[in-house]
Amino acid sequence: MSIGVADLIGLAQRLSAGDSECEWRSGASRAYYAAYHKALLVADKCLPRNPFLAGEHQRLADRYIAEGKKGKALAYVLIDLKKVRTLADYHLTESFRQHDATDLVANCIAFLPRADEFATRQTNGTSAAV
Repeated sequence: MSIGVADLIGLAQRLSAGDSECEWRSGASRAYYAAYHKALLVADKCLPRNPFLAGEHQRLADRYIAEGKKGKALAYVLIDLKKVRTLADYHLTESFRQHDATDLVANCIAFLPRADEFATRQTNGTSAAV
């Protein structure tokens, strides 16, 4: 059995609506990974691979940054989403409120069609730098 982006978003929505900080943090993490995997699917479909040494998340962002203004815009959104996920996953002594999770889920949901639009522009031969 496998899962997809929609499954991760659905889980993120349920977790972020939960009653505990643990659920909110987990929801934020799942939402980010939905956006990450969407961005990765799009990148693998229409962008060259990044051969440079870096972490997986940074290499993915760098692939988009190399594609002009539209690519950079997506990369910077993804980087910002990751910052919230990092807070949720690694900074357990810092406050993480429910609205932090629900805001991240909403931002990740908004990211998904932007990634699809980017893919459409790339595969139709329209420059991402427009």
